[in-house]
Amino acid sequence: MEYLVTSLKKLTNKRWLVYINYEPAFVLYIGELKRFDIKEDACISKAYYEDIKELLSKRATVRAMSLLKSKDYTVQELKNKLEQGYYSNQAVEHAIEYVSSYGYLNDERYAANYITFKAGSKSKRQIVGFLQQKGISQDIIERTCDEYYEENSDAELTQIVTHMRKKLGREPVEPDYETQQKLMAYYYRKGFSSDNVRKALDVVVNELFNN
Repeated sequence: MEYLVTSLKKLTNKRWLVYINYEPAFVLYIGELKRFDIKEDACISKAYYEDIKELLSKRATVRAMSLLKSKDYTVQELKNKLEQGYYSNQAVEHAIEYVSSYGYLNDERYAANYITFKAGSKSKRQIVGFLQQKGISQDIIERTCDEYYEENSDAELTQIVTHMRKKLGREPVEPDYETQQKLMAYYYRKGFSSDNVRKALDVVVNELFNN
């Protein structure tokens, strides 16, 4: 395969995007362009190309570790972040494999931590939707949710009761049928189960108005 440099695009004063066969391939510093003898309309030798791949795999790994120091990422989030830096698929996969092997990147841990911290303020449906947006596999989402809610079976009910007490505690009289229907609809839209919403309403109404 011929690695023809079809163009060079300046990103910053020091970094340049190299196009190989008209496709964006990788980013190098000025000194590296000279080191690998990279010029427009000239081919990169196979030996140099292999050296560049190795260099960028190491650089992507360092970048991944740097990113993970400041916050947790899912696998998909970290891939997206590295790809934004024009790292090749090979470099990205190398970085992901490295940080995963040392436990720095773990979708299951990310999902479990998120569920634990958010189960008190978000519905299960909201939690699942967020984790799906983060690119976590459905298998991991289902397993971590099952594990949490099996051990904390009343977590959602407790959350609704707590919130509903605050809402109804401000009402001077027991809510009528229409008000109760609107209240339940509010929680349904939030993704809470209909069974838990009805149970919570019974608990709160009995506590506040029937004692």
